[in-house]
Amino acid sequence: MTHLDNLANLIWRPPAPRAFIADWRKLAKPLSCSAGEMITRQYHPARDFYCLLDGEVEHTIQLQGQDERFKVGDLSLRYFPLGWSGFSAPHRYATSARAISDCKLLRWSIDELHRLFVRAPSLGLQFYTYLLSNVLNLLADARQQLQRTPFATGLLVDALSDKPAGVNQAESCEAVEDVLAHSLFFEVFPEFHLDKLRDLIELRRYDKDEYLYQQGAQGHSLIVLIDGSVAASFTAAGRQADIYLRSYTTPGQIIAHPELTLSGRHEETAVALGTTTVALVSGAALERLAEQAPEFGLLLAQRLLWLVSSRLRTLRIQLIAQRYDREEIAIQNLLAQVSPQLGIASKLYKLPHLLANRITHGEAFTCLEALRCSGSRLERTLAGICLDILSEVWREFRFYQGLLEVYQGVTRAPLESDVHQVRQLCNRSFQRAFSTARHVIRGVENLPDEPGHIFILNHLVSHPGHVLPNGFELALDTHFVSAMILHPKYGDGGIRVVRRGRGEEHGHHSYYDRLGHIFVHTGESDARSVPPRELAADRAAFNELAGGYLRRGINLIICPEGTSKWSRESPVPFRKGAFHLAATLDPEPLIVPVAVANFDKRLKHNAFAAVIHEPFRLSEHCNPYDKESLANFVDAFRDTFHAYVAEAMALAEEAGSPSERAGRQPDKLRAARWRKDYGRLTFDL
Repeated sequence: MTHLDNLANLIWRPPAPRAFIADWRKLAKPLSCSAGEMITRQYHPARDFYCLLDGEVEHTIQLQGQDERFKVGDLSLRYFPLGWSGFSAPHRYATSARAISDCKLLRWSIDELHRLFVRAPSLGLQFYTYLLSNVLNLLADARQQLQRTPFATGLLVDALSDKPAGVNQAESCEAVEDVLAHSLFFEVFPEFHLDKLRDLIELRRYDKDEYLYQQGAQGHSLIVLIDGSVAASFTAAGRQADIYLRSYTTPGQIIAHPELTLSGRHEETAVALGTTTVALVSGAALERLAEQAPEFGLLLAQRLLWLVSSRLRTLRIQLIAQRYDREEIAIQNLLAQVSPQLGIASKLYKLPHLLANRITHGEAFTCLEALRCSGSRLERTLAGICLDILSEVWREFRFYQGLLEVYQGVTRAPLESDVHQVRQLCNRSFQRAFSTARHVIRGVENLPDEPGHIFILNHLVSHPGHVLPNGFELALDTHFVSAMILHPKYGDGGIRVVRRGRGEEHGHHSYYDRLGHIFVHTGESDARSVPPRELAADRAAFNELAGGYLRRGINLIICPEGTSKWSRESPVPFRKGAFHLAATLDPEPLIVPVAVANFDKRLKHNAFAAVIHEPFRLSEHCNPYDKESLANFVDAFRDTFHAYVAEAMALAEEAGSPSERAGRQPDKLRAARWRKDYGRLTFDL
């Protein structure tokens, strides 16, 4: 048998009429490509469709604003389709395909195939079903490659679920008619097809957190969102962690369809985020309608191919965002792919520019929310996709808003407020800010029952994304210890030892001058020349001031490194000031070690962590009045603290990973039938 015979047997079962196959064969053109030759070019008009016969092909995406190409994957699977994105709008190639080795292919004109299928829509339906089954394999592979979850944050879920309850039954007919008329998916269907579809619809309502379906369950129905919000997730093979994929928030979106399953089972799990109403049509009813109206079946198959193409594109965009840690690049590439359909005046084009700077992220989300509610059909869908891609950026934006609230609350506090009141205000504001971030605290049982002790911690730099508009960097780690550890335990966040800011650090002065902390000069303060006698006097004054707080039962927070570092460098050698202070006081205070991690990282896929270790008194470990004894202890303790930091980093890594879902084993539904005898398919998404 020839390649065309084999391919025809794969596509049309039972065999198509001879006259149709003869016309289809006449349209096929053999093509040979040498290694390195381009077969399709991303964004170019898709005029031809291909099937690979022999050889290996590489697929890449050219990133807007970047020199490199994002490799999607390699394939050498015999009869696998290439250029299938040309069958749906915007009728352009989604990737560039390049021959890695010498290749043999079959080529058809997409326009000629389209005209052939218009004459025989039921046979065209089978062709698109064949394409769809192949593309679903790409989608399944792409999901498996999502190593880390693009988290659907609680904040985003709350925002999505903060919608009115589902439609009333009395309004159901009108609601369904309106949804189908304005759905992006159904926009190509003539009205008489939609009328027949409406007659088959059953409305169903789901409560918040109720499953529409679960991964591995049989998929029998077309499910269309009428009102509410739904989140889709899946469990990768070999893992038990939920991976969030997308949300459905726009009425008219397709949530499920029998042809979107592999082996007839759902590849994903869908759960209602709030009271949600959906329209269901059984797969059997859809088949009968396609038999009665073959043109409807052909249109439905074309749109399902368009839908899977859109979902595959979204997964690729999510992975681009993860790889480059720059969401504006991902959004820019998403818009580049849909630009032929998107109006030039769309406000979506502002997004990459608004996302390039943390200060304008609020405007980006305001723009997306407005378009999600009142944009065109395409804009509403794209706005939903963007919100999914930016779910972690939403969390970061809320945290950043919290930091701005902290700073403004402190610097604008009434002049009549004393420093204790301002510190209390600061701690409460930080508690609200940290509540939007993943964080974990271990060792609370090691906290002394009563306050009046020295808390020491490693000091981390702040991530550039947390810098305030005036250039000021809030010390997140020390504020975390103050607001999230000391304040809940003792009702007071303690006093921090703070470096004296340089003259030009206006934000530093405006903030810390209102909090009444203890200031010391460090190498990062303004340079000054102080005689040894004055240095001794400064140390004595510091000990007296700090000791006074401790004697009054107020905790001190000191970073003995004397500077801030990245987690991977922490801790650097300790200075001895905190230990000298402990040695001078009677009664001797406890020293409480707190190791912190990840405060120098973005919130995206990360968690803040703090581990409180067992307190000790310095005199129990060395002679604090003997310089050599003290120096030896401090050096050895720094090594011990290094292990503490490693523990905190491991805890942060664990807390930042997707939570495991108890009681569910991943369903290993793979498309082995397409790999069995025809070659290799490897997609690196």
